[in-house]
Amino acid sequence: DMLKNGDEITGRTNVISADSDADGLIDSAETNFLSDPNLADTDGDGIKDGVEVRAGLDPTNLITDGVTKDSERQFSREMNFGEGTVNVSGKGGIYGATVDKLMLNAVTSNAGAITAPYEFYCDGGFDKATISFNYDPAVLTTAGITTNNLRIYQFDPYLKKYTPVGGTVNEDNHTVSCDLHENGVFLLGAENVIHQAALAYESGVMNIHLLIDNSGSMYPKSIQSTSKESDVNFKRLSFARNLVTGLDKTVKFALSTFTYEFNHICDFDADKSHLIPSINSIRNLGPGFDGTSVEIALMQGLSYFTDSTKSERNIIVLLTDGISTDTGGYNVNDIVSLAKAKNVTIMTIGLGDEVDTELLTKIAESTGGDYYPISEANILEGLYSTMIASMKDDIVDDDLDGTPDSYTLFDTGFDPDFNGFSFQNFKSPDCPTLDFGMVSLARDWFRNVVPQEAENADANISYTFEGSTIDTTEPLRKVILQLMQEPWLKPENYLNFLSSGDTLKVRSEDAKASQEKGWSKITIPYDEPGTGWTKTEILVPNHNLSTIRTKYSENDYQMLRAIHYYESFRDKGSSFSLNSDSEFSRVKGILATGTPIVTKLFWEGDDGICHNRYVLLTTLRRDLENPNIFRIKVYDVNSKFINTIEVRRTIKVNEHNTNDFTYTANWDNKQVSISCFPN
Repeated sequence: DMLKNGDEITGRTNVISADSDADGLIDSAETNFLSDPNLADTDGDGIKDGVEVRAGLDPTNLITDGVTKDSERQFSREMNFGEGTVNVSGKGGIYGATVDKLMLNAVTSNAGAITAPYEFYCDGGFDKATISFNYDPAVLTTAGITTNNLRIYQFDPYLKKYTPVGGTVNEDNHTVSCDLHENGVFLLGAENVIHQAALAYESGVMNIHLLIDNSGSMYPKSIQSTSKESDVNFKRLSFARNLVTGLDKTVKFALSTFTYEFNHICDFDADKSHLIPSINSIRNLGPGFDGTSVEIALMQGLSYFTDSTKSERNIIVLLTDGISTDTGGYNVNDIVSLAKAKNVTIMTIGLGDEVDTELLTKIAESTGGDYYPISEANILEGLYSTMIASMKDDIVDDDLDGTPDSYTLFDTGFDPDFNGFSFQNFKSPDCPTLDFGMVSLARDWFRNVVPQEAENADANISYTFEGSTIDTTEPLRKVILQLMQEPWLKPENYLNFLSSGDTLKVRSEDAKASQEKGWSKITIPYDEPGTGWTKTEILVPNHNLSTIRTKYSENDYQMLRAIHYYESFRDKGSSFSLNSDSEFSRVKGILATGTPIVTKLFWEGDDGICHNRYVLLTTLRRDLENPNIFRIKVYDVNSKFINTIEVRRTIKVNEHNTNDFTYTANWDNKQVSISCFPN
């Protein structure tokens, strides 16, 4: 907020929040408007200070124009969104209204959806609102939809039903409009398709066609001299196998490869004993050197979906590392129209940095799918869990009370009970906490990018899994350390509560026994009132002692050192704070690739001391009814439970008067600052 911490303390504003009162005016801007940075509605007229400024009102004056109370003045505004506009009129609160695009599987994968779903929300109420959607006549023609079939629908997330709310077609402007009477999720749809497609989504029957690029650029230079060597270890096949085995046994898969030519390998089949050998056979096909055509691959791949599959849930997963050398005469509209006609969602994966990101993104989003940009082949192997998560129903019951309450916006697929450690955070002689090292290692393990050996010479720490039985391709939860079964992990098991003096000491017999097995004794502050102790001794495993290796195992020794290796980079990478819309979009972008985010939570305690903790952001959800409330699921090595951070956004005043937001976060009943470490 451009204010120094000392000035914030003097002014009693929040040092960890840019907008202390969450009114849409950052603290430094409140000074310019003479408003109270600790009071969201300075003049008490029922309109937040930030909304008043956006409406051209004075947040410190009940009657800005000297004639009519601000709370009674009438306004109107036009709100543009990606595929249309909303015109809304009413009191000043309409300047807090928002229109958000929702990429929901249940809606965007519906072949009858002409546009994405958009949520109109006006917390302060409105008098009148009209929504208008644009349509492309060429897309309608290819999909066999006439303008007579066009309707604007409201989507009910609880019942997953589509209710027509009107639709006046203007064929000259290619728009469909209707009046709105309440907040909700709206989309343009085709009356003759949308309800049938909704039933197909709910049918539970799923068909997936895998389209895998097998061009020469995937192979070693010894085979193709100009190859980018995108995937010489065939991680694309590991991804395909993991996807097949990770989904329910009733899911049917078809398999094809492509270069410029299309090569169909097997038809839809749910028998994994047939599918896995078919996937493995790609290794023996050899590369194609005739170019690449994503467009031909998709048009050919779509042809395997027939009238009999139209009433089922259908998906294409396309993986490529290149840009089309020949489109075969097809364009995006051809692909999207055919996909909608056959009720097919397309998910695209771009491997490396020489892909047509715009094409892959547009095809995916236009058919209700997702685009996954993957920087290197090693990450492919673990992408399946993220993709499986994205195929699940994204309307969820977050608090497990039996009623849906959230949309899942992004889910990396990281499951703490599967991808997390089998033990919690601990201390060592060098580190009072190892949470950064643990969550960083857990992230890389999940992404399948943990090196077999590594060294940080500056920190004098290294590890190697060579010679151990640790397998980084197995879930992290399967790594069980013998030393983590010791009773010395819990101080109550070894402290002498009859200790005299100011130090609570370790029992001598435990001190000796633990030392013989590679544990060390350290002293930390003790603040339990009324005990007379100001310090306490605790026992911690010492990763620098080879005794760990001999008394436990090579696995124990190397895993301890790997955690400390990752811990040695604490606070050293680039980071960004989650305060603005651009930063929130950055979080979404990272999660969209299936990568959990190492994150630092920072807060001021009741004692006035600043505290911090590292966690791993894994899933982003949004409240079902309020688009300004988000819930972030985190993996916390300090807790046995999945923790949730609640993030609230507030529309912010900026010089262009466009929609931008500030964000405030609460975790464990306290306001926290969030810093993300993307690498």
